[in-house]
Amino acid sequence: MARPAPQSIEEPHIERIRAFDLMRGFFLIVILLDHLAYYPSGLDIFTGRGLLYISTAEGFFAISGLVLGIVRGRKLLNKPLRTAAKLLLKRSVQLYIESIILTLLFTIAAWLFYHNPEIKYGAATPGTPFWQVVWQTITLQYTYGWADFLRYYALFLAGAPFALWLLRRGKWYIVTIINIALWWYYTQTPGGETWLPFSWQLVFYSGFIVGFYWPALTRWWRRTLHAWQRRAIARTITALFLLGFTVNFLLMLNANYWHVEPFAAWHNQYNMEYFDKDRLPIPRLVFGVICFWGLFALVRCYEKIIAKYLDWLLMPLGTNSLYVYTIEAFIVYFAHLFILPPQPFTAAAPWFINLALSVAAIMLVWTAVHRKFLFSVIPR
Repeated sequence: MARPAPQSIEEPHIERIRAFDLMRGFFLIVILLDHLAYYPSGLDIFTGRGLLYISTAEGFFAISGLVLGIVRGRKLLNKPLRTAAKLLLKRSVQLYIESIILTLLFTIAAWLFYHNPEIKYGAATPGTPFWQVVWQTITLQYTYGWADFLRYYALFLAGAPFALWLLRRGKWYIVTIINIALWWYYTQTPGGETWLPFSWQLVFYSGFIVGFYWPALTRWWRRTLHAWQRRAIARTITALFLLGFTVNFLLMLNANYWHVEPFAAWHNQYNMEYFDKDRLPIPRLVFGVICFWGLFALVRCYEKIIAKYLDWLLMPLGTNSLYVYTIEAFIVYFAHLFILPPQPFTAAAPWFINLALSVAAIMLVWTAVHRKFLFSVIPR
């Protein structure tokens, strides 16, 4: 018999949080644009060309963990643990199998287009025994393509039942200690791609913990704090987000295009030390938290206006995020085979052509979702 949940954290009904779906839809669009890299396009102001000190990939993982903590953690609190665990492990297996299939498909495509100068780097060399590629893919030693985060997500889902077992017993601090320990181990051990999940799991499971306690956190926010306190906190973190993003954007432009000293030298010296995307150093994590909750506060404040004009685009993408991520991987891979992104020190295409290509890619993804293309095959 399942252990009953503590009375203090029971929640009879939890509504879907539209702001998270809108944000996730936006994150997926930015991920697509950054991977395509058709710049300048006029959309650079939203993306930072993938050169900022924080990325939407972290936001995507944070929201995925957060929503999962709500849907598979909090909402199933009165169900036996095995019910939630079965759903989590089923999805983990699905994504694991999908990541294997995509890696093999992209590898075969790389072999077929091997002499194309814009083939994505990292593919197994032609002539490598296919059974060896399959084995290394199954054992997570090899990944290739633009959907490599699927295997991370599959691993995180596989560990989620254990985290949920601890959270149901109020031992969130043990989950936190484990997360920090794994992240710290990765920062101290140069393990390359193989051990990268040890770093990124910190973002996912932090979101998972917040999602599990979301009703209690929102209840504290609404009942403990006065309205003016809530407004002050929301406005402060939003202001910090906007200020930090603006400064970061200007530093990025200066370091890569303007080269005004001493700011360019500071960027080149400290960027990888404090804001490396793989290791996720503390400054990047702190900046990421500020940006995530600042953006959330901004979206919540203007949610009705955003939904009025962009609901048709962001909601279908945000509510079918894994499907969208998979479709984007194919679009980016094959787009680069025929329409090259601008290379450093070469002339870029006019901005309006880049804009047209970027918008066409976004609409292609939206059309695939709208038409439910391969919905029965690709996990959503």
